[in-house]
Amino acid sequence: MTFDQERGQLVLMMTFGVQPRQRVTSDLIPSAEVAAVQIALNRHEARMRARLADAIAEATTRFLGADPQRLEAAVDALSDPTSAVPIDSILRVNGAPTDPRQMRPTGI
Repeated sequence: MTFDQERGQLVLMMTFGVQPRQRVTSDLIPSAEVAAVQIALNRHEARMRARLADAIAEATTRFLGADPQRLEAAVDALSDPTSAVPIDSILRVNGAPTDPRQMRPTGI
């Protein structure tokens, strides 16, 4: 996010993907009204993404047999760029992975 003093606008730069297919886009935000719309859209998207993450977590514990605390610990480790702990070692219970074939589907 930068401010273009010459134009009196905010410039929002976003980078998507990874090299070599990385793409950079920019949006101009010329007024507080447009900024309010952008804020609302981004907050709505964040809420929708959070709901999706919650649904995935619930399904993972229900259908794949993951321990909820271990699953959250694995997510936290993935979110920490300094973490070097293998995710499978966090998710394993007593050193053995759970067998999803033994879980009975019940629907969400």
